[in-house]
Amino acid sequence: MKIRHSMIFGALIAALVILPSAAFPWGWAVHTYIDDQFSAKWALRNGNQLYGGLAPDMFNFRYDQAAYREYLFDQTHNNFMEMWEEAVSKPGKALAFGFVSHNEVWGVDSTAHRSGITLGQKGTIPGHPDEGGYVIAKTYQLKAILEQVPQFNALQLPEPLKVTVAHELVERGVDLLMRTLDPMLGAKMSAAALPPNPNLPMLMEKAFADDLAEAFSISSRDAARFIAESERQYREMLDLYGQALMQDTATAIYLNALQLEQVAEQVLAAYGITLPDGVDLKPLLQLGILQAMNLCAGDFAPEIFATLNFVDQQLAEHGIAY
Repeated sequence: MKIRHSMIFGALIAALVILPSAAFPWGWAVHTYIDDQFSAKWALRNGNQLYGGLAPDMFNFRYDQAAYREYLFDQTHNNFMEMWEEAVSKPGKALAFGFVSHNEVWGVDSTAHRSGITLGQKGTIPGHPDEGGYVIAKTYQLKAILEQVPQFNALQLPEPLKVTVAHELVERGVDLLMRTLDPMLGAKMSAAALPPNPNLPMLMEKAFADDLAEAFSISSRDAARFIAESERQYREMLDLYGQALMQDTATAIYLNALQLEQVAEQVLAAYGITLPDGVDLKPLLQLGILQAMNLCAGDFAPEIFATLNFVDQQLAEHGIAY
């Protein structure tokens, strides 16, 4: 049975890598915190700003449409100015402001994946001279720790799959640590995501639906429907994630592991695979999240503050203000 469990887990991780070629950068608590620092005059605008800052990751879990997911991940993280150009109203501008702040070119995600500021500058990661980013540097450190865990080694995962697992666990660990900077992050995230916000899907459709339709030879209506469906699902996921961040640390770690396990089941379902009875991925996931927290506890805050200052400057230089 142990061999069977390892085969299933290996298939799961393979699916996670095959479907999304782009890894997830900073976690949602990081984006919530940073966009909350760009204070707006009115609470409603600030809520829009926070939700806009989370929106580029909207398609990350659409494993049922891998091609759309890949395409829209690239669009939202690299072709982000489309949202700013489409925004006209004050609520729209607030959403677009947060959205643009997220980007992977010079926004918040750039320090996760391209080059860290206080740690993880490109060329400084041992054995990986062409890679950079705080999250990337911590990913390789966590992978080395996980490789000392018999249960992890028993999975016999190829190197790229080990990196993917460690990467996701680092993001979760940092998100839980972010509560030391603002204990209200979970509540703020849930409050921003919970009420239906018609402005966001409308802006997303204007910015990306026609290009999605052209890229995959589908109707603009079908493209818009996919975006709207994704937004509804994502809003619910963010609310649950925010609720998890409101719990004590042990419970929050457990709930994060539970969510990751559920994502695993969704990915496997897309391949027609069902986890057999008795398979419990949570203990290994909980261990990984805890180890990630230990790794990042001493130096995540300086990188977050440096990222905040860097993105603030970049937004001003690019004329992003409302």
